Amino acid sequence: MRKKIAVFVNGYGMEALNATLKGLSQSESYSGYDFFIFVSYASYDTPDNYNKGELNIYGLPQLKDYDGAIVFTNALNSVETGISIVKRAVKAGIPVISIGINVPGSISFDIDNITGMRELVEHLIEEHGVKRAAFIGGKIDHPESVLRYETVKKVFEEHGLVLDERDVYYGNWGNVLSAEAANKIASDPRGLPDAIIAANDIMALACSTELKRLGYNLPKDVIVTGYDFIYKGQAFYPVLTTVTSDYEGIGSTIIKVFDNVFEGKEVPKSILMKSKPVIGESCRCHADAEFDIKRREFGSNTYSEYLDRTYLEASERTLTNIITDSPDYESLRKNLMAHYESQLDLVGNDFFIIIHNLYMSDIMASEEDVHENGITGAVSPIVAIKDGKVCDNISADRHSVVPGYDPESKNNHIYFLMPLHTGRFNYGYMVTSGDARIMLEYLDLNAYLEKLMLALRIQRSNIQLRIFNDSLRKISEIDTMTGLYNRFGYENKAIPIYEDSVRGNTLLMVMFIDINLMKRINDIFGHMNGDAAIRITASAIKSNLKNDMIGVRFGGDEFLVIGSVNSPEEADSLKQAIHGNIDKVNRDGIWPFRLSISSGYILSDKETKKPLSEYIKDADNLMYETKKKLHAEQGDHR
Repeated sequence: MRKKIAVFVNGYGMEALNATLKGLSQSESYSGYDFFIFVSYASYDTPDNYNKGELNIYGLPQLKDYDGAIVFTNALNSVETGISIVKRAVKAGIPVISIGINVPGSISFDIDNITGMRELVEHLIEEHGVKRAAFIGGKIDHPESVLRYETVKKVFEEHGLVLDERDVYYGNWGNVLSAEAANKIASDPRGLPDAIIAANDIMALACSTELKRLGYNLPKDVIVTGYDFIYKGQAFYPVLTTVTSDYEGIGSTIIKVFDNVFEGKEVPKSILMKSKPVIGESCRCHADAEFDIKRREFGSNTYSEYLDRTYLEASERTLTNIITDSPDYESLRKNLMAHYESQLDLVGNDFFIIIHNLYMSDIMASEEDVHENGITGAVSPIVAIKDGKVCDNISADRHSVVPGYDPESKNNHIYFLMPLHTGRFNYGYMVTSGDARIMLEYLDLNAYLEKLMLALRIQRSNIQLRIFNDSLRKISEIDTMTGLYNRFGYENKAIPIYEDSVRGNTLLMVMFIDINLMKRINDIFGHMNGDAAIRITASAIKSNLKNDMIGVRFGGDEFLVIGSVNSPEEADSLKQAIHGNIDKVNRDGIWPFRLSISSGYILSDKETKKPLSEYIKDADNLMYETKKKLHAEQGDHR
């Protein structure tokens, strides 16, 4: 049985993860492991609520169900979250490797933030005569950002130079603030510094691009360097001078560490992974010929990657339409299954969308309730593709986060698990396999997930709005006192019943009912008892209606019954049943008044096909004749 390893990574660090996975795969014992990779796209540039929804994916796995864990503690864009995951793994009693930050109880893979940065800064000063530099840090209190800043500052001091505080900026590891920093640097009245040293390649590339937009010639006007040795920096012009940490080497070392742990061998508590500078063109050096090869590869792949992105965008548009046009969750499940069955080349042979049951069973449940229920409640796949085949009967639970996972299958697996949320509240997650085309680095998986979540949110809102509209329509059609249809409901319901009868040439009954001596009940017993008389009559009508009939409160104490009957005898039986209910109320003696009603009904004439209003008038006349006789007998008037 293979070992299950939970891996925690940020989606913006996929290049480091892929290098680590490459190192893992080169080990002889690699086939003995399955990797469950929990990915968030939390960022220092996005709102806290959105980040909470992303970071919640790390709470999905029950760590006691795993044999080990790998946490990219330094790169989750939340140091606190990374440390918390490591502590959870330690508490669960499984071996945990913490990359970048030393947490008690873990096996720490310390990234050497000093050696490579020191050698890079020494190169800038000694080879290129840099005397003044700007520094763009990550997050101001991030341990790696702090170490890289302190190293730059120390090397400057060792060379009799000063890293001026006015030249220190923070880009939060991303593009937006780094571009803003470039503008501030360019507008500094002291002029451009000799070099701009960024704490990662993303910030260096954002800064370089913004300076180019401002009209500067790089590297002639200013040197820009980074840290991380990402592919985009290698294919950039000028090739980015940077620092590399050997994540491929980290991967191969991790496997050895786990092998030793599971064999009961002693392992070091801390392993330092060296870093070194990679000299490119951005510091005015000549780039290695290898970079020209990478640039040519980048150029030759440009159109192929463009086609892949175009295909993904078309798939996203189709997906959005499928979701937003689905009227309920049952049709959504069916439509999504059909869609993804045709998209196996994109999403891989193992693909699942897992949703909390409450989210689907109670459309009016709040996002907070769904999230709270989802922490412990049941989950179900609305899309399930296993081994390239659609699975209708497959389940998921809090322990088997990947439906149908088999630790004893022939091949080992890599699964990526990503959150679905509405901001800080999660309602599910998506799973895809390591061979999925959508996981290619140049395809924007984060954008795909955002569109999926937005479409699901729109669909839920559409269903809720339809329910609200149906409720409002029903309220507008129903008489609040009796629960029968009102005159507006009559227009919407009675007329279609009449038209169906005409088209189908069926027998239609129209019955008119009126309460006798209503004024006397109100005058003697009061209007509350008068209202009770109306409700009793309505109840007698409702209790005798068939499915294809409706009852209408046509006026104050006037009622209509409209519907199809099979024979005149059935119509007469309905009339007698309604009168019988009234007689029973009188026999029970609950009310101070004696209630009686007059009624008359008319059956449709298949030959003349009179309008409904004529039938109602005829029924009213028949009812009136009955009422006249009663009032004459009792010496009262209508």
